[in-house]
Amino acid sequence: MTAVSRYVGGLKAIVAAAGLLAMLASAAHAQVVAPEEFHVGDRIALSVEGPATFSDTVSVRDGLILRLPNIGDIPLTGVKRANIQSYLTQAIGKFIRDPVVHATALVRISVLGAVGRPGFYTLPSDMLLSDVVMAAGGPGGNADLNRTVVKRGSEEVLSKEQVASALSSGETLDQLQLAPGDQMIVGEKPNS
Repeated sequence: MTAVSRYVGGLKAIVAAAGLLAMLASAAHAQVVAPEEFHVGDRIALSVEGPATFSDTVSVRDGLILRLPNIGDIPLTGVKRANIQSYLTQAIGKFIRDPVVHATALVRISVLGAVGRPGFYTLPSDMLLSDVVMAAGGPGGNADLNRTVVKRGSEEVLSKEQVASALSSGETLDQLQLAPGDQMIVGEKPNS
């Protein structure tokens, strides 16, 4: 084997490795979804009025698509929850003349800690954080809302100071960029 052929072989290996790395980076980037965008399993309360009437809660499927009867698949990649009604009005308008579309993005989060009914809740993404506490039965007798945090997995995404500010200023789940699976843990008063 000559030096030139070894050099060419080495270049081919480098190019192949670079191509593989580019493909892996592209695949990893394609799967990163911002919290305020749709995720597989999210739900949308959808009502369409017009020549074809439809009303149901539909789920986001693999590939970030919404499958609608008599229309087919509508891609949701990059669509923010706050823009879903205008986006679906335009997308459905390609199939139905002048549709009246009502769409509300729903987010499934758990509300735990010192609340009346801890558990999982599917809530409109434009719901106020204070209303989330009330949907879970309101603060319990030992609740201290100033000790409430929001976690995503084991990571704290909203500190108790951020949650207290959001509660007092009337911020929504969307404004706080909460994602499906997040946990709102309502704090308790310390034992005296």
